[in-house]
Amino acid sequence: MHATDLPCPQSKGRQKSADSCPTPSAGKPAAKKPAAKKPTANKQAPQKPRRKKQAAKKPRPKKQAVRKPSGGRPAGCPPCQSALGKTAAKEPAAKKQMPRKPRPKKEAAKKPRPKKQAAMKPGGGRPAACPPCRPGTKKPSSQKPSAQPPSTTKPPAKKKQLKADHGWSWQGLTIDAADLRKVNVFLARAKKAERTISPQVRSLARKTKATMVGFNERKRSPESIKRSVARDMQNNPSETMDDALDKVYNSVRYILQWPDASYVKGVKDSTKMLAKWKNANLRWSNTWARARGYKGINTAWRANNSGHPYELQFHTPKSQAAQKRSSKLYEEAHHPRTTGSRRAQLQNQMNRNYASVPCPAGAQLLSAPRRRAMVRPGVTTL
Repeated sequence: MHATDLPCPQSKGRQKSADSCPTPSAGKPAAKKPAAKKPTANKQAPQKPRRKKQAAKKPRPKKQAVRKPSGGRPAGCPPCQSALGKTAAKEPAAKKQMPRKPRPKKEAAKKPRPKKQAAMKPGGGRPAACPPCRPGTKKPSSQKPSAQPPSTTKPPAKKKQLKADHGWSWQGLTIDAADLRKVNVFLARAKKAERTISPQVRSLARKTKATMVGFNERKRSPESIKRSVARDMQNNPSETMDDALDKVYNSVRYILQWPDASYVKGVKDSTKMLAKWKNANLRWSNTWARARGYKGINTAWRANNSGHPYELQFHTPKSQAAQKRSSKLYEEAHHPRTTGSRRAQLQNQMNRNYASVPCPAGAQLLSAPRRRAMVRPGVTTL
């Protein structure tokens, strides 16, 4: 018998009717069918490379691998029609599912296109044929940065130029730019000198058992000093700024207070200590002998360490209370716009405040200590 007359062993187990295995002549076209399928797979591979990966994931080779060991089909026997039908039925189902998956991917690929166009807009260079875009998006971007820098940089520069060029002015009192620079140097020197003067005054109060009043207000405000200097130069037109600043003794000021019984002893001990520390006395004003007006002793000293002047006032509790009540009246009386009649009223009110202050025994006889020569760079005081 020939090999063609043998029945197909696989067909006996699965089909009831005894189908004969195809002849070798019929096997040749069956072998051509998979050859015809290969080009179809090759056509799909370059167009959609992702389908190959999905097709490899399907368990097609597993089914064939299981069938080969189970059946005893000869090596030259082509696959049965039942197997071919199953594969042919599965292929169109895979083809229907495959095109559905990449559709959302195409949409996702279309979304970043407007981003590229948005990135090209700031680059400029729009073609002539391109219709003009709405300027609402470009103009604010170009105008906003141009509007912000002048607001942050130009106004401060203008303010600095005004202060440097026009100096200082307040209610009719003026200081030009050159004199204002001298005032600023004086204020800086006073701020630095206060750091060495305050420890000496504190030590003086501790040793003489005095009470320091208004220590937080020991530094006079810059505006108050400018008003005082400008008023002095206005009253004395021939006076220079250096002369006016030499009269300012109270840029740094302190107040020492003793009871009436120990007031005279406290003033004497403090002046001796200041002279011992080589602080030169510049001014001594004792007003306890006055019948009206301010009561107390106002002194000015020049610090040995810095050479800067400072004011030191000696008071009793009642004289200090009267000074506190009269401070606002004194400022209003020395205001440039205060009339003469109003100034007289203010002075009478201050006299009434000091009239009730008793004079400590022997306070009107207190005098300034003997001055000692003190040499500063370029200045000599006696």
